[in-house]
Amino acid sequence: METKIVADNTKGQVLAYDGEEQVGLLDFTFKGQVMSIDHTEAFKKGMGIGALLVEAANEYAINHKLKVLPICSYAYAWYQRHPQYKDILDEHAGEGVSCQI
Repeated sequence: METKIVADNTKGQVLAYDGEEQVGLLDFTFKGQVMSIDHTEAFKKGMGIGALLVEAANEYAINHKLKVLPICSYAYAWYQRHPQYKDILDEHAGEGVSCQI
């Protein structure tokens, strides 16, 4: 599986593909130097697609020196399981977690 990131100055998506087939997406928005992960959706369950999407978004944030605000409950849980990335989290992480994968 591979990911592709499409972004402009205000928002973006991480798209996951298995060959030619799109199998997931992650939506994010920018507020200054903070990338808010708003929604994660895996079209096929049990294949690690959600984790792949959040990992790609995390790498994007690191490479662009952004803080991350995981609004999506899946992304928030991913960061809870990966405490090595706690320094990248925005100070408001955990407030208002809302979406479901």
